[in-house]
Amino acid sequence: MKVMLAGLFAVAATGAAFAQGHAPYVPPPPNSTTPASSWDDMPSKTITNGIVSAKVYLPGVFGFYRGTRFDHAGMITHITYKGHDYGRYWFVKTSPVVQNFTYDSDDGLVANNNNVAAGPVEEFGENGFDKAGPGGRFLKVGVGILKRDNDTYDRFHTYPILNRGTRTTHATANSIAFTQTVASDPSGYGYVFTKTVTLVPGKPTLLIKDTLKNTGRHPIDTTVYNHHFMTLSPGEDGVELKAPFKLDHARPMPDDVVKFDGNTMTYLRGLTGREQVASDLTGFGTSASDNDFRVTATKTGFGVRIRADKPVTRLLWWSVPSTMGIEPYMDVKLAPGQSTSWTHTLDYYGPDDSK
Repeated sequence: MKVMLAGLFAVAATGAAFAQGHAPYVPPPPNSTTPASSWDDMPSKTITNGIVSAKVYLPGVFGFYRGTRFDHAGMITHITYKGHDYGRYWFVKTSPVVQNFTYDSDDGLVANNNNVAAGPVEEFGENGFDKAGPGGRFLKVGVGILKRDNDTYDRFHTYPILNRGTRTTHATANSIAFTQTVASDPSGYGYVFTKTVTLVPGKPTLLIKDTLKNTGRHPIDTTVYNHHFMTLSPGEDGVELKAPFKLDHARPMPDDVVKFDGNTMTYLRGLTGREQVASDLTGFGTSASDNDFRVTATKTGFGVRIRADKPVTRLLWWSVPSTMGIEPYMDVKLAPGQSTSWTHTLDYYGPDDSK
């Protein structure tokens, strides 16, 4: 394993980028890729309430997630309810030389190491990148203090981590809590971030509760969203998204793939090959009650209700044949000394369940 990783990072050092997540897809060098299954044995904790089980990976320098895009704590995969796995890997290989994702010669999807995630995973926006200047320090909540080593912030780029802070973890049979503390950094940024993942006793429900306190000298002015990498139906065939408002899309979406009707978006057929369907979705208001979505595989009855208790400020939908995700962005603005919290609630359901 050490030899394999050394080879990967040697290739990454060339600085080559083999795709942008859209055509043309250029296969990465075979010696740069690692099978997705190699990540299965990273330190983790499986939690269960007897109804739903979930594999939660533990943060660490040599843990499951080592990129600088997503929050390192609470990487949740293989969320299983009634035998259905809602959080399978959406990639078959990973490669540090890929930007976003691409495909190899066998049409297997290859993800950048910054995208090694499945299931619900949160990403914060950057703080202070422009002010940092070349070589300066900026903030990425859930990761730590990063070094600016390029001209324009790029979520798919892996930045050097200058300050990871300190982390603590506490687990029970059905929950796990992570706390990250970043303090006394020369950048002037600091925070305490606690994420608690809980499978609610007696219910097919997953709660992700976050609390963030700004302990630094500078304001935290950012966004957060949960990517919700979901696996419901092959190619999303028959998948239906329902919102509490009239749905529309800001970018073109193929008429032969998706249909919009009032508050519903439906996949008319499954995606195949290298198809990708994505757009900003519009129609939401300023109330937190609009942050409430149901995604259902109509041919099987499996689905999930996804909601949070802050208003949506931007809404994205993204899908490839192996996964889909709804991304409700929320604003996070904290003056020094202030705290805030929010909760994501995921209710899983299957055939014959009441919705």
